[in-house]
Amino acid sequence: MSDVTPWFEPGSGFYRMGQWAPGSIADKEARPKAAYRCVIYRMRRPRTGAKLAPGEVLLQTPVSAGIICTDRFTGPHWHAEALELPGLDRQLLQMHEVRLVRVRGGFRQYQGIEYGEKALTSWNQTWFCAPNQAAAIAVLDQMAASR
Repeated sequence: MSDVTPWFEPGSGFYRMGQWAPGSIADKEARPKAAYRCVIYRMRRPRTGAKLAPGEVLLQTPVSAGIICTDRFTGPHWHAEALELPGLDRQLLQMHEVRLVRVRGGFRQYQGIEYGEKALTSWNQTWFCAPNQAAAIAVLDQMAASR
């Protein structure tokens, strides 16, 4: 898989830090515009990073969020935050050393490293993101059927 080149448009999920002072009114208005709104399914087990079968992924309750990827001087990788909708006020998930590896239609796949609470453990993680839960289930069902 090849990495997808970041683009900075409304809804892209990529956000340029430094255009506005962090926490400023302009920053608070720009972040929601940049966020990629989706449902997220984790494709790997927390703590071990072992891949889940599509049927196991389907058993999860997806996280509904707005994803914002920022460059924290870790190029070519990004830092991704999944933030609670609608206001993006609370972080639900985060990944470090993130790469956007696949974009197909409204679907995306991010790969990176998740950390446990207090950052004492880390593991490889993949987020499967879809525009809504019904679309995600349809794709995951197809993946499970093809195995």
